[in-house]
Amino acid sequence: MTTRIDAAIDRLRALPEAEQEMIAAEIELLLAEPASMLTMEQWHEVEVELDSDDGVRLSHNDVMLRMRARFGR
Repeated sequence: MTTRIDAAIDRLRALPEAEQEMIAAEIELLLAEPASMLTMEQWHEVEVELDSDDGVRLSHNDVMLRMRARFGR
């Protein structure tokens, strides 16, 4: 029985080498960092905001609404 990962790898190997390299790089990035819906750049923006204490305190709901509006997820 072919597993889902085996089928995905077969599909990847059928691609041109340049595309294989591109996708391999993306997979390596995903595996190097904890799973996240945000990119590293987006996380940096979040960290900058967290580090700046402007005295504003938002509810969890407000934070989620702002994140979805800004990052589209």
